[in-house]
Formats: sequence, C-alpha cells, structure tokens
Amino acid sequence: MNPTHSPRTRALGLARGTMANDVTDSSQRSPKVLLVEDEAPILDGLDALFSGQGFETSLAPDGEAALEHLASGSFDLIVLDLMIPKIDGLSVLRHARAQRDETPVLILTAKGAEEDVVRGLEAGADDYVTKPFGVKELLARARGLIRRPRRADESARQFEIGGALLDLDAQHVREATEVKLTTRETTLLAYLIERRHRPVTRGELLVDVWGYNDGSVRTRTVDVHIQQLRAKLREVPGAESWIETVRGRGYRFVAEIEK
Repeated sequence: MNPTHSPRTRALGLARGTMANDVTDSSQRSPKVLLVEDEAPILDGLDALFSGQGFETSLAPDGEAALEHLASGSFDLIVLDLMIPKIDGLSVLRHARAQRDETPVLILTAKGAEEDVVRGLEAGADDYVTKPFGVKELLARARGLIRRPRRADESARQFEIGGALLDLDAQHVREATEVKLTTRETTLLAYLIERRHRPVTRGELLVDVWGYNDGSVRTRTVDVHIQQLRAKLREVPGAESWIETVRGRGYRFVAEIEK
C-alpha cells in the first residue's frame, strides 16, 4: 500500500500525492531517524512514511523514551513533536543540545503556534513544519537536514566587529556580555560573512545552509532564523544591524570586520 494513501498516513493530515522511494542509493547506509510523537495514529503514519522512503526508523511515544533512544544510539535526524507526555519536546531538545548532540532536529508544531516555533529554534531546532503538512514538504525538509552543509570559511573563525568578538567555533558573540548562538545560527552567520560582498538569496541559504535540493521549498525558516538571530544580537550594541535585508534579493552581512 502506498504510504501517502494509507489510513495511518492520512491521520497525519498529510496532503495526498505520490513520491518515489529515492532517499538512498542501494549502496549507501539507510539514514536513521528518531520519530517522537505521542499520538499513536500519527506515530504509525510517520513510521510508514519514513520506512517506505528508505529510512531506518526508531519510535518514541514520549519524551522519556526519546531520551532513552538518544542515550543508546545515534541518529541522522530527529522528528520531534513538542507536545509529548512525561518529558516535553523542548526539554528533550535542550537536553540533547546540552549533551552536545548536534543531530538535526525537525520539530512538529500546531498551526498558528508561532511561540512554539520560536522556543524550538531558540532551543536548537534546525527547522519546523506545522500540521497539517504535505508528504513532499515533510520529506524535503527531512532530506535537507540530513545533508550536512560544508563548513563555511575554514581560514577565519574569529572576527572583531565594532568592539565585539564573534567566535564561530565557540558559537558566541562577546562584548560586555556573552550571547550564545545555536549551531544553525552560527552556520548562517558564517555563510553570510563569507559572502559579505553581495546579497545572499533565501534560495542559496536553503540549499547551502539547510541542505535542500533546491531553493524552491516553501518555508519561512530562513526568515524566522534571521529574526531570532537579530533578536539575540540586540544585546550587543550595534550588532542588530550586522545583517541587512536587501529587498527582493535576500540578506547581506554589512558590518565592517576589523580582523
């Protein structure tokens, strides 16, 4: 049975459609995904969907089970519902990041739950989808996050900007106080700095920073991450203006780097 038409997958609220099984080549290892969701029909549907696309799946119906999986194995991706029992999704995410587990995390949120999105990204999530979502959208996000972007700018990882020190290795900006950055925010900043001579489009960021096949994926994740990054940088005098919005083009790093 096609997973996109099964009753279990329809329980996810997924849009109908067909999708070829093309996640992995037969010579490659199947990507391992941890699926964390407390509603059994949705968890079963996610399992059917990802298994049918060549993923090796592990299932967790609550936060306690999720942490047990994370303690006993490694994954290429975590699909994490935030509203789960025993230990909530945000706590699971924060625990993973505190353990320096940088596995890409795709959070699931209810439609209109903007505050959940913000809290999730702040806790270290890499991307999000809102329910209901389509099969193609969900799988495109999953595949994109599994593709590790190359590290931008290997030669210089510390910058002095207007009296502040931006340390990409330590993932912080330090002036009078220290502002901690998530891994995704650090990668985003590094990419913009490396290309500071020109505007960078959302499509480029989706492909090179988020790992999507192309930049046509319909998502606001780039804009939300920029918004969150600017909010953090407000704590450093002058830093909130480091990233300029170029109307009709994208974003550009405009601060003068002293060294």
